[in-house]
Amino acid sequence: MKNTQPTQPGKERRKLSAAAAPRAGADSADVLLLTAQRLFAEKGIDAVSMREVAREAGQRNNSALHYHFGSKEALIQAILQGGMREINELRNDYIDQLYNDGRHGELRGLVEAIVWPLASKLMTSRGNTYNRFLAAAQVHPEIDLAGLTREEEDRGFRRIHELLQRALPDMSELLLRQRYLAAVSFVMFSLADYERISTRRSKHQRAFDLQRAIENLIDMVSGAIAAPISAQVQARLAAHDEPAPPSPPPARKPATAKRAPG
Repeated sequence: MKNTQPTQPGKERRKLSAAAAPRAGADSADVLLLTAQRLFAEKGIDAVSMREVAREAGQRNNSALHYHFGSKEALIQAILQGGMREINELRNDYIDQLYNDGRHGELRGLVEAIVWPLASKLMTSRGNTYNRFLAAAQVHPEIDLAGLTREEEDRGFRRIHELLQRALPDMSELLLRQRYLAAVSFVMFSLADYERISTRRSKHQRAFDLQRAIENLIDMVSGAIAAPISAQVQARLAAHDEPAPPSPPPARKPATAKRAPG
């Protein structure tokens, strides 16, 4: 596949509403979501109040924010689910294209399907804060990204895992799952860093080859997932697979002699 960004087969690339900049006449809920996403990405989750989001979104007070979302937790969930819904669509489109191109068994193609749907937020000129928002949410001790992602928004993620199992049949399921989850986290934080670099350099009119960085990220993640398994890890896997020794039967209490009457 020579496409550098995920596209729906036969259709134009989807417009990413969660990454689009607020526009005149846009729905107030969308403007609030985009403003909150940017502030959370730039300052961190705990450093931003509902009042600040409302003020930055041009609201006189935060009543509109509470009307649409009710709480800060619901606001965070709405940002996450809106973005993940679009990423899931892009990811499933990418996987379908891998099947069409006969690359669904190719490790690098599967890693592309992990990276490019997230990177598409960064490659558009209409806002570039979603990956930094994800990174801020990932490190927050009270936010469970997996728990907040609905099952229908996770289908592409599960499809890639199943295809990785077929592509790497000799790797244990336990080890592959650990590598897959670590790879996704690495991609998330790497793209967040690319967002910061790209934003900073653009302010000083300095070039940053974003596509090269993303392609190199795909190379690195492909190598990490398929890395040789060390003797140390093999030993730990063998210990994990060994059946536990049977527990000894509970010791019997000695019988106590009954006292004779009288």
